[in-house]
Amino acid sequence: MTFSAQNILATLNKSGVAKASHFEVQITGVGQSDLERDMMFRCDTAELPGRTIATAEHRVYGPIQKIPYGTLVNDITLGFLLSEDMREKEYFERWADTIVGAGTFGQSTGKYNVEYYDTITGQIVIRQYGEAGQLTSIHTLIEAYPISIAPVSMSWGDEAPAKLSITFSYRDYKVVFNRSDQPGLGASFGFSFGPGGLAASARIPGLGNISALGGLGATGQVNTPFGAIRF
Repeated sequence: MTFSAQNILATLNKSGVAKASHFEVQITGVGQSDLERDMMFRCDTAELPGRTIATAEHRVYGPIQKIPYGTLVNDITLGFLLSEDMREKEYFERWADTIVGAGTFGQSTGKYNVEYYDTITGQIVIRQYGEAGQLTSIHTLIEAYPISIAPVSMSWGDEAPAKLSITFSYRDYKVVFNRSDQPGLGASFGFSFGPGGLAASARIPGLGNISALGGLGATGQVNTPFGAIRF
């Protein structure tokens, strides 16, 4: 195929380009649900998860071959704009102290004890949006937990907002892509109000069934194909 600028423009016009700035991150960990909700608006840098195929070298005769035997997921790093009272740093310090009791907050009992794995993991959902605000992909990190709290740089000569970087490990991830050229499957919505509060359900093309329940208090829960998300 000969080079054609028209072909390049046609494919760009057909599917556009993903914008690195069009995303949001929701963390469901072991801390306060209200703070987790607020941190959605303070996570200004993120990474979509990646995967590496683990291989072993094998040779009987001729060139050495790489034979796949497993898969590894890559750690990701999220960046947060810190509140003036650094409540986001406190949130992750407490989460880390739950994983390995380092006595960060002055407690002496249980120091350096390692907590059971099932009690220290959470979930991270990274939603990516298109230019028109449509949801284009969801990456859900399963059994996620912080493994590194980076130092926060401070300087008398710097008026820039203080930022915190957290590196997460996780067991695996699930992903859904909602392509613009996928055939529509139809969408349906429903709402009801009862003693438990407002309930809503929807079937979204490419995302499956989603339901939400908001109590009469300040918190609620959304049930998605990837698990529950508090709000």
